[in-house]
Amino acid sequence: MRITTFLSHAKWILSGEHSVIRGGKAIAFPLNIYINSMSLEDSNNFSLVSDQEVLSKDALKLIDIGADFLNIDPKAVKGKIKITNDIPIKTGLGSSAALCVNVAKIFQYYGYCDDIFPLAMRLEDVFHGKSSGLDIAVTLNNKPVIYHNNKVLEFFSPSFWPTMVLTHSGEKSSTAECTEKVQQFFLKDSMQAKKLDDLMSLSSDLCENALKISDFGRLKDGINLANKVFCQWGLCNQTLKTHIDDLILAGAVAAKPVGSGLGGYVLSLWEDTPKNCDGIYLTLEKP
Repeated sequence: MRITTFLSHAKWILSGEHSVIRGGKAIAFPLNIYINSMSLEDSNNFSLVSDQEVLSKDALKLIDIGADFLNIDPKAVKGKIKITNDIPIKTGLGSSAALCVNVAKIFQYYGYCDDIFPLAMRLEDVFHGKSSGLDIAVTLNNKPVIYHNNKVLEFFSPSFWPTMVLTHSGEKSSTAECTEKVQQFFLKDSMQAKKLDDLMSLSSDLCENALKISDFGRLKDGINLANKVFCQWGLCNQTLKTHIDDLILAGAVAAKPVGSGLGGYVLSLWEDTPKNCDGIYLTLEKP
């Protein structure tokens, strides 16, 4: 029997979280050290197993939703599917996007769709409430992305790459919970919420320009501005604040969450390579 393997990598977001849902600019990068792998063995029967039980349940749900989206019978998906995943779940690194992209690739494999981007976005709604498409775009293309007005504005390669590190805050993060918190903010004070969206987009402008013209100071300002917006949204709990404060005390010049907030991984920017920072030292990924 033929076995086909689909691979989707993790991602991290430099700036633009949450506001990207409403058309704001965001910048994100692939993180190839973590992978969701889905192997499909041709068979007239269907089975699905995973190294993590929660992924098996999620994948089965996604197959049903995908079939409904494409207006086909879920039983049309056949084969023996095995999922292996090492992307940390609920940490801001895109584990749900990777799973959604791989499930969408299975529908494409069987010829039920050509462009899997709309399908993968629909699948990600299950986890995010409403997908912006940013995580899907990065994971699907495995390239750095500038995303604006709910579409890919540009795939790009920065002109310089300073020392940036991902460290875990110690708490998991729920995208749906954080998204709901921001939505409630809009209901309570729409004018202030709009201002925060604009500030987050400004953060992305600063970071984009910094990476294109090799401006370390502008990158620092962009990252710190994004963190301020996270805090004003109420998405920096005490654990997250303490973790960021510790990074600054250790010598980082800027730090912010890289996912939805209230936990997960934190991005820090350093003028020099830190001596005592145990984390993921980011490099400019090559597909």
